[in-house]
Amino acid sequence: MKIKTNIYGFVLTTLFAVLLVTFYACSSGPKAKVVELENKGTGMSVSTPDWIRVYTAHGITRLQSQSEFRDRYCVVGEETGINRQFVVAWADNFSAQQRIGAMLRTTISSNYQAKVQAASRTSGLGSPTQGTSTYQQEIDNILNSVINVSYSGAQRESDWWTLRRRYDPDQKDVYTDSYTAYVLYTIPRSQLNQQVAHALETSVSRDSALYDITIEMARQILREGIPNWGEGE
Repeated sequence: MKIKTNIYGFVLTTLFAVLLVTFYACSSGPKAKVVELENKGTGMSVSTPDWIRVYTAHGITRLQSQSEFRDRYCVVGEETGINRQFVVAWADNFSAQQRIGAMLRTTISSNYQAKVQAASRTSGLGSPTQGTSTYQQEIDNILNSVINVSYSGAQRESDWWTLRRRYDPDQKDVYTDSYTAYVLYTIPRSQLNQQVAHALETSVSRDSALYDITIEMARQILREGIPNWGEGE
């Protein structure tokens, strides 16, 4: 009887603890608020630019779809810190080259995965389950060649910074402040398309198993543009 009582008490205690943790989690869940305290235009009564509003709310893919950027690719640099001088200095020295390389790596890598897997079903590239793993080293070599090209045509359009405060509504005296700087570059689509297509063509040898796929990718970029630019950013 004593054993049963102890077990019953243990179950009740455990259940109470679980309910308490659940209640606490529900009552103190993610409810942090973020407010903007200041930005680059505050002192001059300049409104936040549309490109900042679109980018911060929806990301680069939505920004890219705006009519003003119809014939250009957008490249956005972003840096956050607790010191305004630091983030402003970062923005002043930001170069689009490294960001373009990172974006190209993402989009071309995913394009290779899709094309290699498709080709593996109809050719001698291996089984679909092997996919890009069989040729990953060669793909990496091609990608490294492409992203190390010095692409021309990028033009700095604008920059902005903002100071935001993040706090719990129940504890407004507990907060964190941080500055974020943004830099917008654009580059003509046709110009970057030609440069990337050329980089792909010259990065693969004719005896490579990926030659046909790479050349097809280059020609597709010339016709249709760089696929999925900005997705996943």
